[in-house]
Amino acid sequence: MPAEEMGKLSDRTPLIFAVSSVVFLAVLAISPVKDFRREWKQYKRSYVRFAQTRPDTKKLLADYRPDIDQIWLPGMNVVDRCTTCHQGITQASLSDNAVPQPFRAHPRIPHNIRDWGCTVCHRGQGPATEVAEAHESTLAWEQPILPTRFIQASCGACHYADLPQTPQLTKGRELLAELNCQGCHRLPGIERPAMLGPDLTNVGTKVSREWIYKWLKEPRTILDKDGNVTVNGYETEEEPRMPKFRLTETELRGLSGYLSVQKAKAFVPYKIDARVVAAWSKNPELISQGELRFRQMFCSTCHSLAVTRAGETKLIGGDIGPELTKVGSKVNFDWLITWLRDPQGYLPHTRMPRYGWSDEDLYKVTQYIATKLADSDLLVNVPQLGQPTEDEIQLGRRLFLEKGCASCHVIEGLNPQRDFGPDLSAIGGKNASELEFGAAKIPHNLVSYIQAKLQDPVSVNPAARMPQYNWNQADLDAITTALLSMKGPLPSSALQDLVVPRKEVAFHPTGAFAEVYERYKCYTCHKFNGYGGDLAPDLTYEGSRAQRQWIVDFLKNPQTLRPTLILRMPQFNMSDKDAATLADYMTMVLQHPAANPAAIDARQLTPAMAALGKQLYEVKYQCQSCHTIGASGGYVGPNLNNAGGWLTPAWVEAWLRNPQALIPDTIEPRRNFTEDEVRALTAYLMTLRQTIKPQKTTGAAASHTPTHGAGR
Repeated sequence: MPAEEMGKLSDRTPLIFAVSSVVFLAVLAISPVKDFRREWKQYKRSYVRFAQTRPDTKKLLADYRPDIDQIWLPGMNVVDRCTTCHQGITQASLSDNAVPQPFRAHPRIPHNIRDWGCTVCHRGQGPATEVAEAHESTLAWEQPILPTRFIQASCGACHYADLPQTPQLTKGRELLAELNCQGCHRLPGIERPAMLGPDLTNVGTKVSREWIYKWLKEPRTILDKDGNVTVNGYETEEEPRMPKFRLTETELRGLSGYLSVQKAKAFVPYKIDARVVAAWSKNPELISQGELRFRQMFCSTCHSLAVTRAGETKLIGGDIGPELTKVGSKVNFDWLITWLRDPQGYLPHTRMPRYGWSDEDLYKVTQYIATKLADSDLLVNVPQLGQPTEDEIQLGRRLFLEKGCASCHVIEGLNPQRDFGPDLSAIGGKNASELEFGAAKIPHNLVSYIQAKLQDPVSVNPAARMPQYNWNQADLDAITTALLSMKGPLPSSALQDLVVPRKEVAFHPTGAFAEVYERYKCYTCHKFNGYGGDLAPDLTYEGSRAQRQWIVDFLKNPQTLRPTLILRMPQFNMSDKDAATLADYMTMVLQHPAANPAAIDARQLTPAMAALGKQLYEVKYQCQSCHTIGASGGYVGPNLNNAGGWLTPAWVEAWLRNPQALIPDTIEPRRNFTEDEVRALTAYLMTLRQTIKPQKTTGAAASHTPTHGAGR
């Protein structure tokens, strides 16, 4: 290099060095500025400023540190820095809604937030220190924060049992079971009953091909002849268990044809005694008497009927069995008679109890159903289908399997299908990249996917076999919550140790009681040792509560103990032998250790005690505010007119001392009665007796000699 150029370069060296130094200093200056302006540090400083405006500043800043807060749970593989920004999360004084986020205190929960952190429940990226990275999906993290309205799903990840604090989660689990989702999907914690949908092995003897066609076309509701939705026609107002499939006309004809020929078991109709038919067939009171017996037997406890009041049609009654408003136009009349007489003869595992029908009652009730619970125009718009061809039957059989019908319905000769749909046991832990969104224009996250799949399955997968449901928003969110709680096997032993399993309940009676218990399906409405329904009182300790003779009388002639209740115990026309069998078992086996009926001798309860008890009942404690005696009193608690003929003295005494010890969720208040007051009140209640009169139909009915069928 020439000396002249070397001189020029050496002249520029100081300038280059000066410029480089300035750039280096600028870079050094930017770094602390960027660090100073980090999002989490800004929240920290904002919290200090906010705390200084509060009267309890010292308390709010007592454990404040200017650096990153971190909760480390190595056993759960959790690193959680959320409290770096959410500084006031445990400060009770910051729970008011006026406190700005992220400084507001967390609502009270059973868990200590400082021990558990936030992401265990809320999800999101725990190690992140910026809001977008912590709350949202990124290329490196696909588990965004869980929307607040689905937060109960996190409880379900550990709590397999239902919690009173998680009603939405509980509702979602109930819907998954009620809608038979476990028929096609593997769903942890959702039990698969013996029968999901009706057994269709002999459906051809029950309904016509035309009715099947209409039901398959629109199972949500049965329309009238003008296409107006007046009543649901079969199910309740809520989402029916039978969803709507996307069926073409050809498929409707094929399936209806195939089902209409399902008559595997020879159908032998029951013949009502000719003398009963001759005595009642021309009686002008036949239908009204049938309606009276229908109501007296409280069929509406399990079945609903459409009732129109003030121009508005509503369904009134229970939802254990199907709605009956138009059942007279649905089922064949001979089938109806045979079914009512012996439901288990047609369907061995049905929940319908077997009544002790007389032929007279059976004739009157079936005539009422066929005449009044019917719609002659129900099938007007259904094409005349006639007998199906062999091609239609074969098409229907193939569709029955392809559409997944066999996952819920049994047909003799067809193998039941299991896991027809995808396994959903870990759906709540899926990343967005594992899901199929198709052409759906929805946010690519798990919540949006689940809700789109539930509302319109083909929107995310045009080849989806899942049928169409119609959801209201509350039910949609409840099901979504339940599915989000299903995250699969917990990844660590520490998390697995936190699982609270669902309590397994079972009741396995034996002997004569078991046969009667099963015939009348007592468990459908009543609980026994935690197993059964919740429509009627829990009978786990009925032997301690009720006297044997009262149980017998009640079973033969049920009376209401709570006049305000709409749903009542049906009248089964139970035989003396069956009533005695049930009563004997209850009094011997269904006992509470705190109320032994043999421990108290009622003869020790004197008239003087009863007189004092009456004063305590009416004046000091004013029990008549909730209970009725005679013609006066409240309706909150049970009627006590026959307390002395109903309750055992041991139960009354134990109840007065501590009602919650006998029934934990009772609303009866616990009073601090003295022992003398307990004994006096018991003595008074034991004096209350009332004769129970059997129900009668009418004088006209009594004029005919009843002829009993084999169902007695």
